This record gives sequence, C-alpha cells and structure tokens, in this order.
Amino acid sequence: MLSIGNLLLRWASELGGGKVADLRAGVLHAARSRGIPVREGADGRWLRDVSALGHVDVDWRRGLWSAAPPVLTRVPFSDGLAVLAGRRTASFDQAVDAAVDEWAEVLWVENEAADGDIPVPDTLYLQYDAAEDLPRDAGRLGCAYAPCAALQAVSLLPELAAGPAAAPPGMGNIHTVERYNLGTREYEPAHSHSEDGLYRWRSADYARLVQVKRGGRFLSTEHEYGVYLEHERLGSSVMRWQPEGSTGRQRVGRLAVDWGAPLPPLHARAAVLCSGLQPRFHKLAETVRYDNVPLAAAEGLAKSLHQKLEVQKADAAPGKAE
Repeated sequence: MLSIGNLLLRWASELGGGKVADLRAGVLHAARSRGIPVREGADGRWLRDVSALGHVDVDWRRGLWSAAPPVLTRVPFSDGLAVLAGRRTASFDQAVDAAVDEWAEVLWVENEAADGDIPVPDTLYLQYDAAEDLPRDAGRLGCAYAPCAALQAVSLLPELAAGPAAAPPGMGNIHTVERYNLGTREYEPAHSHSEDGLYRWRSADYARLVQVKRGGRFLSTEHEYGVYLEHERLGSSVMRWQPEGSTGRQRVGRLAVDWGAPLPPLHARAAVLCSGLQPRFHKLAETVRYDNVPLAAAEGLAKSLHQKLEVQKADAAPGKAE
C-alpha cells in the first residue's frame, strides 16, 4: 500500500496539472482523512517541498501547477547514485517495478516530515556502475536523462533583482499593509509605508501583493526574493557551507540557510537535487540544512542571491551550521 506522500504524488501525477488552490485543498483533505495532525499552511509547504524535489512545477503568480516530466539525473559526487524526479503515474511505477525485477537496482528512501507537516514522497535512487549507461537506462524507464540537474540548475539561476515599478497601496487597502521584520521573521502591521522595506497587502480583489520599497518607489517582487533583497540592503548574511569531514569528500558539504530566509523555488530545487532528499530543519540552530552540496553549487546559489557565503572548516564547533 502506498504511503500518504507517495499516494499524493500518484494522484497529482495522474491529474497532470490544474489550479494551485484545488491541489492544496485536495492534499489537505487527504491528510486529514488519514488522521494526520496538520499545522496551518501544511498544504502550501507540501506543494513547495514537492516542487523542490522536482516532481511538480508551480506558477505561484498565476496560481497554476503541472506535473513535471520524469527525469533520471545523477547526484553530484554520489558514487553511483542517480535520482528519479518528476511525475509518478501508476504506469511509471509499474515500469520501475518491472525494471527492478529484470535489471535495475532501485532504492526507496523515506523523506523526513516535521511535526504537523504532510509527508512528501519517498526519493527513488537508481544505482549504476557506469554513467555512460544512464541515458539507455532512462530510456528503458520511459523518462528523460539529465547528466546533473542540480549543477545545471545552479548555472541557470536568475540574478537577484526587484521587478518592475508597481503602484503603492491605495486608500482602500491601506489598513491591510504589513512590513516584514527580519528580526522576528514575520510581517507586522505597518502604520505607514514611508520607509524602505518589504511590504505586503491585499489588493481590491483580495489578491496578496508583495513589493519592496526603494528610494520612494515600490517595486514588484515575491516573498522569497523580497527577503533576500532586504538582507542585501542591510548587509546581513544567512548562508553557510561546511565541508564533509570524510577523506576525499571535501568538495561537498552541508549548506545551512537561516530560518526566515527560504530559498526561492528555483534555488531550493537546485539545492535539493544535490542529494535528492528533502532538507532537514534544525530547531536549535534555526536553520534549514541541505546535504551533499558541492562548494561550487553553494557559491552559485549565494552569488545569485547577492549573499556572502560563509565557508566553515570541517571541524567547526557546533553552531548555526550544525
């Protein structure tokens, strides 16, 4: 019997796409019907996590989603592991099962779920002996092949920048204006919007608008990019990288990102595909940790977000990157 995380991905894969609101409602209903105690926003976090794992593509501005095409891609510096990402219809799972019976070695690895969150799908790894065989293996599984989707995604990351000029809050929605506080990591009621910062409010049609103010102008953005624009404005650093301590593994390590500074969707996918696994949340250090991230990838992620990456030693004392 499929676990709830795998069942939800099967359902989304068979649907193929639709409205974000409908998918979130279905995911939440399924979780509650299984008796899973969910915290507020668990359905949205599930969708963001599944997107980062490479299974669905989401257009948050338009409120639309689609199942991503299945792809087989190498995990960087993994010693013979490739990850299967993308949609998992019943027919695709049957093809994987048939491959396991005949020629393939596939590992199903359960992803961790925080308390109150909806479990995400397991990660599927294909073990291989020679990288040159992977295009053939992908064809036999009925999916595309990408040599290393994680590193390719890093090379294509957009440069951090605010969007075009946008209209300021109107008199009709001035009472809904909130300003983001980097210290508390929350939006707080704004009695005015005269200062530079990251703001959000409800428009006349109740849509949530997120904008940054710079030098008297409001500029369109999205929450994740807006947070990093604020960190750039204030010169604060929220990203650290620590190499693994094992011999021969110094080129890869753990990327730690502070809570309250979530990686934008494309950046999150690049970081997640370095391991194929959902990141782990460290409550004590208040960080999100991504494993098996090459230093070059961590530097690319940080550069794209105008962050100064702090590189720690492998034997660094426990702290925020631990």
